Amino acid sequence: MLNPTPYFDADYFATKDVTLPRLQKFALDVIQRLTLDNPGQAFDDLIKDLTAYYEALFGSVTAADAGISQRRTSAQQMWGALADIQHQLEEDEALIDYKSKKNPAIRLAFFPTNRTEYVDATLLTADKLFERAQNAASTHAKALGAEFDAGLYAGFYTAFKAGRDGTGAGDEQSAKARAAAQHHRADLTARLTDAVKLVAAAFLRDEVRAAAYFRVGLLQAPAPAKGTQAA
Repeated sequence: MLNPTPYFDADYFATKDVTLPRLQKFALDVIQRLTLDNPGQAFDDLIKDLTAYYEALFGSVTAADAGISQRRTSAQQMWGALADIQHQLEEDEALIDYKSKKNPAIRLAFFPTNRTEYVDATLLTADKLFERAQNAASTHAKALGAEFDAGLYAGFYTAFKAGRDGTGAGDEQSAKARAAAQHHRADLTARLTDAVKLVAAAFLRDEVRAAAYFRVGLLQAPAPAKGTQAA
């Protein structure tokens, strides 16, 4: 005897084997087909729900991607500022050494140990080093003369902090969006399962018409190119 239980499954599409891009194509195709063939507007509520869940899921995916992009851009800014201050200290070291012959406090303010402390900087030591260099530059700007630009050091620190903040914000946005996407994916796939059942009920024994709403081939991985093997 045929087992009817599968017809009552909570969610036919709750599988990670279906990638988000394939689910996106399939869901959009179902929405479009329901919209184009909607006898007596019977599927209005279904279309409305599917559209809302579709937009929520892929809006979250977009937000997660934007968070990742922000993190990358901000991380580049953060590490770029660290590289900038290292380069600038290398450029200014000869001037600092020259002026320190008369005033040893200048070099001591910049390099209480030596310049390698900046070369070996990490995120744990960066704040201390940026602040030290900024303060030393401001304090001894007059003694170092017109060719020395103290404002550069304040700018490096500002850029570093902005990059670090942006990196954290990007991580937070991406994490929240990914968590939301999991919830929205469950809503969408469950409603797609409802769609299968509702369409089947609307066209009892008309398998061809019911199946036309659901091009399940869109959910499947593309066949490997000729002459290649599937991974």
